[in-house]
Amino acid sequence: MQEQPDFFVTESYEYFRRNYGSTDLGSLPMIHFLEDLLAATSIDVDGGAILELGCGAANNLNHLVRRLGAGRGVGTEPSPDTIAILTHAYPELEFVETFAHRLPFASGEFDLVLFRSVLLWVHPDYLLQSIGEALRVSSRYLIINDFTPEGESYSAKYRDHPRFRTYKRSYMPILEASGFVETRRVLIHDADSGWTRTETVLYEKVLLDDAFPLRSSHDFK
Repeated sequence: MQEQPDFFVTESYEYFRRNYGSTDLGSLPMIHFLEDLLAATSIDVDGGAILELGCGAANNLNHLVRRLGAGRGVGTEPSPDTIAILTHAYPELEFVETFAHRLPFASGEFDLVLFRSVLLWVHPDYLLQSIGEALRVSSRYLIINDFTPEGESYSAKYRDHPRFRTYKRSYMPILEASGFVETRRVLIHDADSGWTRTETVLYEKVLLDDAFPLRSSHDFK
């Protein structure tokens, strides 16, 4: 049976084709969730690098790079066909064919890493690896925007391919339990809906020595 990551090599392009087709990608606005976040808080990546994992049409990456004054913007998708289209549409940005759970980037290579409506597609077998990789390659900020029901997590059949599922849950408990980030801002949209409730969360990494101060056995005597 085909595993979900292998399925998304082809579905990445099929999803792109269904939703964007011949759209002028450069004309697409930034999603309102991120607009609201930028209006509510300051994010300092001036001259630095931004990575969007599962960047889709790359409109959010394009706007974030410009709005935050980043010197470099990188997007990922698992489909080489999607990568080819994005590279042509945004010659000033970089695009890499990869999965979120195995990133070909150096630790701390990016000032800001973004997951925008991506983690719901990630099978639970790969969820912790994907979040861990995002934290590894970020030197400072992580943004997660996704459908997150309040209370019980659940899955739903993927409408276009019912053999696969999407998974809805809150990611804040995982991030905060890591001890490696602080939650800087939380925005909730559709708060009363169990189906479309959305969290947009800005995390900032804590220095390793602050998160896990060095101790010896003598400190506990």
